[in-house]
Amino acid sequence: MSIREATLSSNDTLSIHNSSTHSKFKCSIRSWVAHVKAKCRISKPKLLENNHNTASNTSDNDDHHDVVLALSDLISQDLDFMKEEIEKVKNYVDHVDGQINQACQNFKELQKGGSHKRELHEVKKAVAKLKSQIPSQLRIHSTTDSKPHRNSWPDINKSSDEMMQLYMEPKSERTMDSDSLLKAFSHMGDSSRHLLFCFFLFPPKAVIKRRVIIYLRISSFLTWREDFLNDILDGFIHSGFIEPVYQKYGLVPDSLRMPLSVRSALSNEAMGYVNTSKYNTGEITECWFRYFSTVLNVDNAIIDGKLLEKGTDLQSLYLGRWQSSATHHIEVADNQVLHGLKNMKKLRFLSLRGISMITELPTFILQLTSLKILDLKACHNLEVVPDGIDLLENLTDLDISECYFLENMPRSLANLSRLEVLKGFFIGDSKNNERSCTLEDLSRLHKLRKLNIYTSFKDFPEEGQLIALQKFVALQNLTISWGGCSSLGGSNGIPETRKLSNKPDLSLPSRLQKLNLQCFHWTSPPSWLRLSNMKELKKLYIRGGQLCSLDKSLKPNDSDQCTVEILCLKYLVGLKMDWEDLMILFPKLIFFHKVECPKLTNIPCNKSGVWKRQEGH
Repeated sequence: MSIREATLSSNDTLSIHNSSTHSKFKCSIRSWVAHVKAKCRISKPKLLENNHNTASNTSDNDDHHDVVLALSDLISQDLDFMKEEIEKVKNYVDHVDGQINQACQNFKELQKGGSHKRELHEVKKAVAKLKSQIPSQLRIHSTTDSKPHRNSWPDINKSSDEMMQLYMEPKSERTMDSDSLLKAFSHMGDSSRHLLFCFFLFPPKAVIKRRVIIYLRISSFLTWREDFLNDILDGFIHSGFIEPVYQKYGLVPDSLRMPLSVRSALSNEAMGYVNTSKYNTGEITECWFRYFSTVLNVDNAIIDGKLLEKGTDLQSLYLGRWQSSATHHIEVADNQVLHGLKNMKKLRFLSLRGISMITELPTFILQLTSLKILDLKACHNLEVVPDGIDLLENLTDLDISECYFLENMPRSLANLSRLEVLKGFFIGDSKNNERSCTLEDLSRLHKLRKLNIYTSFKDFPEEGQLIALQKFVALQNLTISWGGCSSLGGSNGIPETRKLSNKPDLSLPSRLQKLNLQCFHWTSPPSWLRLSNMKELKKLYIRGGQLCSLDKSLKPNDSDQCTVEILCLKYLVGLKMDWEDLMILFPKLIFFHKVECPKLTNIPCNKSGVWKRQEGH
């Protein structure tokens, strides 16, 4: 087994110093099998025994006998199906068990021979990849984990009502009775009805991210834009057709759900478009609206060929995780499963989000030239983005964030002229770095409005990258996450950024509206982070890092006032500032949220760390 893999975060560290840890691995997997077996056990049917006592020659009894036979048939089919699936689970367990044994052997040999730091790092990477093959519900966290007491398996008896406590209670502005709902529905245009029917793809009471609904509809109507869809959704909230669900402490609801009363009132209308018959089996739902069709994976943990047997005319295929929780595990039986996508030439939206065991994308995916949205977020085993990705010439949204084994960004990314959203762009030290796409290459994308960067360079961005960022003419939303331990250095080994940090003309793009910085390495803001230069910046998020002070160059005068309205500061234990100074820096602030920033003093936040400006102040 190869041990050359990309570096993961420290939370994924897994120690295998002795055989007892190895046993934990084996016990975890075997516990998984035992759990699945337990779920498969059902009591033997007693229908035949009860019904034979009352048999007669009447037609009612004949019908009753037919029902018994039909039910017995279904039970037999389900039992056969579960036997087949358990056999697959056993094979998977044996496969992973063999890999664990090999990893343990490699580690023992290194210990005997006197291991070096570099070799241990390589073994760590290999073990991290191996750990990602185990369903996330079963992973045993190390003592350094932020949640060391997390349950190894979720309580399958926990009701959906209990799970909803993860969210703040939603409130709609209006409620209507059934007749009023139907009357309002009858006056809707086709576009609004189509958007509303999307909620019937999901189980009752499901909490759904706005992004999921918007992606499903953008892919169906090429002329629809995100702001237009958001306006329709806001109208639904105002009318009481859907409820906003606030993630904790959020200012704006980013999730939605349909009240049961609305679902009941509109169920007959929806039946002609949405097939919901498979909710109870935890498989898929389907939606047809004129010439557009969608298939959604509701709750299938293992993707096999059956999910891709729905023909070649699909426009939207959501195989990945739509649930908010990252612990919802999905995997492919093997990479051959994806070959079912080969002839889906009309596909515009494909989501493989959160699916494990996908190491590479089949080359034929590059032939799906109608694709507008490709969601690969959290495909933790994905190692390569195809070089020919620019063949997907209609692509507007690409998400490859949390794909930690990606080491190289193909240069062909810069040829996706319609790309508007790119998440997970990696800048780091790689053997193929000379062939990797750069920010200078990406600057040719004149429609790119949202960019998420992950870098392993501590001193990113340096001069050339700042100059390149200035060329992004449409960029409004920028996220930078630092996760590395190397430096960008010149020939003399001195990081170029430090030599350039005081240049007044080097800064982030002035047109940014939202800036998100994670694991910030500097103790004070470098010169390229001048908030006074970003005249349109409305949202600033800083999460984690060593920051001790904010931009003290800002003064309370009209010409240089910072325009930030929403400020979120999290896990900045060294940041020292008083509320009065904070308000001087951010005079237009309307919402502030802090988490574990103990040196921020006199902050008039509530117990959740939230402050909101009152109207009229």
